[in-house]
Amino acid sequence: MVRAATADELQQVYEIALANPSAPQWTPAQFGEILSPGESSVTRELLVAMGDTAVIGFAVISAVTIVYPVEAELESIAVAPEWHRQGVGSALMQEVLRWAESVGAAELRLEVRVSNTGAQKLYEESGFHSSGMRPRYYANPVEDAVCMIRGTNVTKV
Repeated sequence: MVRAATADELQQVYEIALANPSAPQWTPAQFGEILSPGESSVTRELLVAMGDTAVIGFAVISAVTIVYPVEAELESIAVAPEWHRQGVGSALMQEVLRWAESVGAAELRLEVRVSNTGAQKLYEESGFHSSGMRPRYYANPVEDAVCMIRGTNVTKV
């Protein structure tokens, strides 16, 4: 099951991010800011994939809603290592696309490390295609990013 996160789950989300070195290494407080937005033109959502009793994956999505067309971005997606390649990432991606469509976004964008071929495969299977590169986009280690994009029509997944 994938749903919006609660404050009680932030530590689990943080631990999953730590276990995935290619995920943004945000603090629990930074994840918490997503749940307590101030006045902003950016709408953000923290989704969690639930196992029987714990969070097993998460996704962070944002949309700039004061522009037309609405601009949506997948900021982060990560799955607990013991749950890799079991459909959790695909379930999260399906909900990410539904969320983007619900806020009026026609497209969803993301960046991914060139070396993260597993994530690139998930994105391609979810209908994304490469739209360019960002040289030296990532730090620790320095690495290029592949920019990817797809429409938000969820029936295409």
